[in-house]
Amino acid sequence: MARKKYKGSNRREIICISAVVFILLCVMLVQSSQLKDKNAGYVQQIEKLNSQLEDESERTEEIAQLQEKVKTEEYAGEIAKEKLGMVGEDEILFRAQN
Repeated sequence: MARKKYKGSNRREIICISAVVFILLCVMLVQSSQLKDKNAGYVQQIEKLNSQLEDESERTEEIAQLQEKVKTEEYAGEIAKEKLGMVGEDEILFRAQN
């Protein structure tokens, strides 16, 4: 009679352990799904940041080119004409009457 009691409790233990394993498996699947979603969001964020990095690199190149252009005498002459209304020594200025 002691054996029957032992066999019955053994089945209950196996069922309980199986239930715990099943619950843990479900929790792991849910966590895995959430991590995949987070990873997809991070991938999109990386792509966006890489795009911004490329844009800023291009902007940096443009600024470097502008810095080189500003150092030339031609640029200084253009600015003097546009902003200050100055003319070169060999140029004649004509103004329209209103």
